[in-house]
Amino acid sequence: MEGFDVLDASNGQQALALARAHLPDLVLSDVTMPELDGYGLLEQLRNDPLTAGIPLIFLSALTDRAQRRRGMNLGADDYLGKPFTHDELLDAVTARLKRTQALEKANSRPSANTKNTQASAKDGDPKPPVAVKGYRILRKIGSGGMSDVYLAVREADQRELALKVLDTSINGDVGLLHRFIQEYALLAQIDHPNVAKIYEQGFTDAHVFLSMEYFAYGDIKRCITAGLTANQALTVTLQVALALDQIHALGIVHRDVKPDNLMLRQDGSVALIDFGIAKHADHALGQTLHGEIVGSPYYLSPEQAAGRDVIAASDIYCLGVIFYEMLTGQRPYAADRIEVLLGQHLFSPPPRLGAHHASMQDLLDKMMHKDPAARMGSAQEVVDYIHAHWPHLAVKNI
Repeated sequence: MEGFDVLDASNGQQALALARAHLPDLVLSDVTMPELDGYGLLEQLRNDPLTAGIPLIFLSALTDRAQRRRGMNLGADDYLGKPFTHDELLDAVTARLKRTQALEKANSRPSANTKNTQASAKDGDPKPPVAVKGYRILRKIGSGGMSDVYLAVREADQRELALKVLDTSINGDVGLLHRFIQEYALLAQIDHPNVAKIYEQGFTDAHVFLSMEYFAYGDIKRCITAGLTANQALTVTLQVALALDQIHALGIVHRDVKPDNLMLRQDGSVALIDFGIAKHADHALGQTLHGEIVGSPYYLSPEQAAGRDVIAASDIYCLGVIFYEMLTGQRPYAADRIEVLLGQHLFSPPPRLGAHHASMQDLLDKMMHKDPAARMGSAQEVVDYIHAHWPHLAVKNI
């Protein structure tokens, strides 16, 4: 293609080696390749911090819906079915590069494939967006209402982890700072395989930071999009219930249980993250103000939607919402206006499952009951119910 330096590979393993060595601006890949197919190549690229941000477009004669969906679910940026024209390919490449440039400009940082982590300062490359002593920042992997999250390497042992950073020099909201500090205080109390591990909290002149476990496989949203079996949905529900049982026993209510906060490890285990708006029963900090709504509107308990006190049973309702979404691929309630959506959480009955999942309707009803007093009041009840009705789920990893 004119205007581009092109590196050719005859098989997937060679393509992977070239990508790691040269960190190209874009990868064009067929799905059917010897030694390592396109899907395997994409997974390897996405799981390597240095190559995870490289855009990839599939060019393939495998054009059925399942193949396209698999490619996109694995993180492909586009999927062109053969035959395609030169103009169609050029449009796809140009659009992808423009999006990459726009993201770089918006974030005021180079993309993950600019070799910024390998170059020296004398080469004139921009400095990392933040500097935290003892950590080497690789790239930004997320952001929220109060902080940014970076993939970093701990210099003491070269371990990859997630570095959550709040810039106190530009964010003077004392409440956010208190919540950020509280998150570490809450997580430091928890030692459970289904809760994200936390390592350190620290301060610099301009930042406060948390270092915690890094999840290369991301959250479970991609799994939901790809489709989960009933057993997988039950297994995820069981693991999250085990995590909630642990934190509830410590007097902590998460208040933001949603797919974005359920992370997947390589071994198939699920870990609950993000305690930024969690509340401890003994702490005045983080108490809900009258009428204040916290959490995602799609995953709110009726009491959260009404701005009432949030209790352990509130997290159970949110888990029920996720359970339904894992089984069906759709959220139970949807609306164009937030007030309508909140009204559905408050007044609409729990959604009905199809005949294929009828055996799980009772569990869903018990988790999503509108009255918290009639709902499953503890996560241990969820665990016991699943063990009693599906005893074959002894292995807790999906």
